[in-house]
This record gives sequence, structure tokens and C-alpha cells, in this order.
Amino acid sequence: MTAAAAENDEPEMQTTEDASTPSNSQINHDTTADCTHIRNTSDIESNGCNADGGGKCLRELRSSMCTIIPFIVYCMLVAGVQGCIQSVLIFLPARGRELGAGPNAAALLLTLFGAFDMCGRFLFGFVFDIRAVRRRRSYLFTAVAASFGAVAALLAAVDDYVLLAICTCVVAVLEGGAHSQRATSVTELVKPSWMSLAVGLVIFGQGFGNFYGPIVGG
Repeated sequence: MTAAAAENDEPEMQTTEDASTPSNSQINHDTTADCTHIRNTSDIESNGCNADGGGKCLRELRSSMCTIIPFIVYCMLVAGVQGCIQSVLIFLPARGRELGAGPNAAALLLTLFGAFDMCGRFLFGFVFDIRAVRRRRSYLFTAVAASFGAVAALLAAVDDYVLLAICTCVVAVLEGGAHSQRATSVTELVKPSWMSLAVGLVIFGQGFGNFYGPIVGG
């Protein structure tokens, strides 16, 4: 009786174990389903990150360029300075000829402009690096650039060649001072993360000045 009962119980136990143990096909199916779920979840998260990143970039662009009024004014100032430079360099020799100077004397004006421009860059490079001046560098830069534009506009009112040469030297010194601090001023107006876009807009303003300078000067 005992041996027969044991033999009868053994198939039942095997049947129970077979029922409780999953088959290979079921395991493969469950594993595939889990991998598919993980992959879909990763795709959704990555798409969400890309969407959030694009929206963040747009928000930073709008906030940086639309709310920083000093930077917008600075770009306009760069465009104005560059327009004055083009007007001076292109029409300065012709102005000398109008005042009775010969070809060599007219060309000398450009030589004076280049020499004093270099001197102005060195001079204002040291001045702007003084600790007391460094904290108000943007204000001094604006004053130098505005003075350059004002003196450049007075060149047309000069009726003597010697006075024209003196004014040319003054204009060149102020122009060199403005150019020496153009990149430094950008770093003080925007955050480091916006520097690439800010420099691009400043260069755009410079190109616009190159475009309209000869038109207005002529």
C-alpha cells in the first residue's frame, strides 16, 4: 500500500512542478515584452528630453536677447562706430584733395589714421585694465565710442588740411580705444552661456556698419 501510494503521488508531484515551472517559450515571450517596454520607455524619455532642450534654448534666446537692453544698445553702438570708420577711411583722402592737398598728402591722412589707431589701442588697453576703471569699463567704452562718432562727424566741417590731419589723429585714437574693448564689453553684458550668440550679433552689427557707412558718408 505504501509503495503503491508513493508511486501514485510521484506523477502528481511531477505534474504540479511542471505546471508551476514556466516553459522556455513563455520565458522568451516575457523577456521580449520587458525589453520592448524598456525600449519604448527610453524612447519616450529621450524624446521628452529633446523637446525640453529645444524649448529651453528658445526660452533662453528670447530672454537673453529681448530683456538685456544694454546689450541691444551695445550692438547698435558697434554698428554706428563701424559705419563711422568706413565713412572716414573711404572718403578721407578725397576730402584732403578737396582742400587742395596733393595725392601724397591725401594718402598721408590714411597713414596717420593707421598709426594713431594703433597707439589708441595700446593706450586704452592699459587704461581700461586699471582696477578703478575696470568696474565701470562698459560706461567708459560707451563714452569713448560716442566721442569717436562725434569727432568723426566733425571732419566734414574742417576747411583746412592741417586741421583735418589733427582731427584725423584724434579720431584714430578714439577709434582704436573703442575697438580695443569691443570683445571685453560683451563678456560683461551677457552670461557666459550666451557668449556665442552675443558675439555673432555683435559681428552682425559690425557688418551692418560696413554696409551703410559708405552710403551715408557719400
